[in-house]
Amino acid sequence: MSSLPFTLSLISLPLFWLVLARFGNKTSFAKRNWLLSRLSIVGSLTLLALLLAIFWVQPPLTGELLFKLTPINTAVITVVVLIGGVIVRYSRNYMTGEACYPAFFRWMKLTLAAVVVTLMANHLAVFWLGWLCVSLSLHRLLVLYPDRPRAVLGAHKKFFVARLSETLMLAGFALLYWVFQTPYIDDLLVSLAQIDTLPQQQRQLVEAAAILLASAAILKCAQLPFHGWLINVVEAPTPVSALLHAGVINLGGYLLLAFAPLIALFPSAQWLILVCAGLSTIFAALIMSTRVSVKVRLAWSTSSQMGLMLIECALGLYALALVHLVAHALYKAFAFLNSGSAVSEQVASSIAGMELPRGKMLLASALVTALGAGAAIWLIDWQSPIAPWVLLTLSLVSLLAIGTVQPSRSALMSAITVTLGLAASYVIAKTLAGTYLVEELPAPVAGLSAMDLWISALFVLLFAVSWLLKLQAHRSWVQKLKQTLFAGLYLDEWFTRATLKLWPVYLRESTPTNAAKASVTTIGSR
Repeated sequence: MSSLPFTLSLISLPLFWLVLARFGNKTSFAKRNWLLSRLSIVGSLTLLALLLAIFWVQPPLTGELLFKLTPINTAVITVVVLIGGVIVRYSRNYMTGEACYPAFFRWMKLTLAAVVVTLMANHLAVFWLGWLCVSLSLHRLLVLYPDRPRAVLGAHKKFFVARLSETLMLAGFALLYWVFQTPYIDDLLVSLAQIDTLPQQQRQLVEAAAILLASAAILKCAQLPFHGWLINVVEAPTPVSALLHAGVINLGGYLLLAFAPLIALFPSAQWLILVCAGLSTIFAALIMSTRVSVKVRLAWSTSSQMGLMLIECALGLYALALVHLVAHALYKAFAFLNSGSAVSEQVASSIAGMELPRGKMLLASALVTALGAGAAIWLIDWQSPIAPWVLLTLSLVSLLAIGTVQPSRSALMSAITVTLGLAASYVIAKTLAGTYLVEELPAPVAGLSAMDLWISALFVLLFAVSWLLKLQAHRSWVQKLKQTLFAGLYLDEWFTRATLKLWPVYLRESTPTNAAKASVTTIGSR
C-alpha cells in the first residue's frame, strides 16, 4: 500500500467530524444534525474496522507517513469515538432549547476531530497542531455560557496553562528535530537506539527534550499546583465536562505512551513525573474526600487519576497505563453523564449513614490481603515495580474491611467475591493489554528501586491518612487538617489572582427591558 492512499484513508476518520461541524453553523439544524451525527459515529467505527482489517492482511508502509495506526492509538481512538457518540446522543436532549445549541455541536465535533488527528499523528508538526486545535476548540466549549463567572475564570486559567504546555512541547519537538533531523515520530524513536553514539552536547539536548515533554504532560493532566482550572470548569455543561474528563485530559497520558522510549532513557524526566504526579495523586485524592459536590469530587478524582496514570508511564508500566486510560475514560464519561442520579444516591447514602470498621477488622483485612498479594507475587515470580501491587493491596484492604462491617455471612461472602473479582479483572486486563496492544516498549524500572520505593511510600501514606481522617475525625487536629484539605491546600489562590490580573473576568447582568445593555462587574475587584 502506497503512503498517499494510506494517509488519505486515515485522514477520512476525523473528516467525518470536520464535515459535520460545518453543518453546525445552521440555525435550524436539529434533526438533520442528529442524523448526520449518528452517521459520523457509525461511519468512523466502520471505517476504522475496515482499515484495521486491510492493514492486518497487507501492512502499510513504514517511515515517512503523516498518520499511522498502532495498537495503542487504535484502542484509544475507538474509545474516543464511542464516548463521543454517547455524549452527542446525550446532548441531543440536554442542550435542546439552549441558544448555544448550534455552537455547542460545532465545537464538540471540531474537538473530537482534533483529538483523532492528534492520536493518529506520526509527524511532530501534525501532532503539535492537533494538540493546539484540541485546546482552542475546547476553550470555546468552556465559555458557552459567559454569564457563569467561575466557568469563564476556569477557561481563562486553562488557556494560560494550555499555552504553556504547548510552548514546552514545541520546544521539545524543536530540540528532537534539531538532533535527529527527522520530523517523523516513528523514525525519531528508532533513532533513539543510537543515542550513545551522539556527542555529549546532543545527548543533553535530547534529555532536555524529554524533560520538556514530561512537563507538557504534567500541565495537560492538571497536576498540582496548575490544577485549579479543572475544578472551576465544572460550571460548564455536563456534556462538556464529560468530554474533557473522559477524552481530552487523557492526552497527557497518551503523550507519554507515544514517547515512552524517549522518557525511559532519562531518569531526570522520570523523577520529574514521579515527584510532581506522585504528590498530586496523594493530595488530590485526600482533598476529594472532603468535598460534597458530586462534580467537584469527580474533578479532583480526575486530577488524582491522571497523576496515577503518569506514574505508571514513568515506572514503565505501559500496559497498566493503557488499561487505566481506557477504564478512566469510560468511567468518567458515565460518572458525569450520570451525575444527576449520583446526587440522589449520595443523599440517600448520607441519610442512611455508613458504619466504619473497627481497627481490629482493618488489621485483619490487611493481613489477609497482604498474604494473598504476596503469594501471587511469589507464584508469578514478579520482577517489576511492586508499587502497583501495594496500591492494589491497600485498595482491596479498604474494600474488604468496609464490606465486612455487616455481621451477616452473606455480606462477608459478597465482599470477598467482589475483592477476588476485581483482582482477577485487573490481572486479565493488564495481561491482554501487554500481549496484544503494548509492543516493543522499554522494560519497566527495577523492582525495589528508589523510584519504586518512593511511589510505594506515597501509596502507604495515602492509605494511612485517609483512614486517619475517618477513624479520628473527632480530634481537633484532624478537623484542622480537613479544613486545610477542603481549601485545596491553598495552592490555587496565587494562580487565580494572577489570572484575574492578566485576564479579568466580567459578568454581564442583562436587564429584562434591553438585553443589549448590560452592567459589567469585574470579579477581581470584589
